[in-house]
Amino acid sequence: MATVKPGRNTAATVTAVALAAVGIGGGAWALVAPRTERAEPPAACAAPRPTDPASYAALCAALNRPDLPALLGTPQDRVSTAGPAPFGLGKDAMVEVRLGVSAVALTDSSTTVEDIADMPRFLPRPATVLGHPAMTYYTDAMSLGFGTDGKATTGVGSPVRNLVVAQGAGAPGGRAFEVAVFRHDGRPVDDALLYRVAEAVMPTLPGWVTAPSEPSGH
Repeated sequence: MATVKPGRNTAATVTAVALAAVGIGGGAWALVAPRTERAEPPAACAAPRPTDPASYAALCAALNRPDLPALLGTPQDRVSTAGPAPFGLGKDAMVEVRLGVSAVALTDSSTTVEDIADMPRFLPRPATVLGHPAMTYYTDAMSLGFGTDGKATTGVGSPVRNLVVAQGAGAPGGRAFEVAVFRHDGRPVDDALLYRVAEAVMPTLPGWVTAPSEPSGH
């Protein structure tokens, strides 16, 4: 487990998309299922469950945007599902959108930018997004599938790419929004894609505090 400074809020640890799962202690689970091409229109956000945090609806509406496929570099894809993530992080609202080769999660997170910086095993790297302190990191996805004999099989899947951004421009130790992207085809998710999604989605979220005008430095 990662060593974390005493007093930090580490209850949520890290967020990771793996259709979608949570990278607790460095792992994530990717449910492997056959892909089918659908002619239906993009899926709308699922209704909240009784246990979902109040901010779920706003997060899902912000992430499930018409240009999300283009932001991910796969404009031909269509959203197949959009709703609460199957695996949550306590009281943190977390939504997941699946489309084509990608799964994307968005979290209103109690895990801070400083918390991630204290976890060297995830290869954290500092960044700035729209003038807000941020951190990129990796988690490893574990695949869960079924063989021809019906027995469950597991293995190491594609890496999950994460970007956590402080909600306030001067508050790296406060609440954060986090986006995480996983690709079924094994292709890497680069930083430019993460920043592109974050810069489009996060300013539309309740709780985001607009920073003084300044360029986003990656």
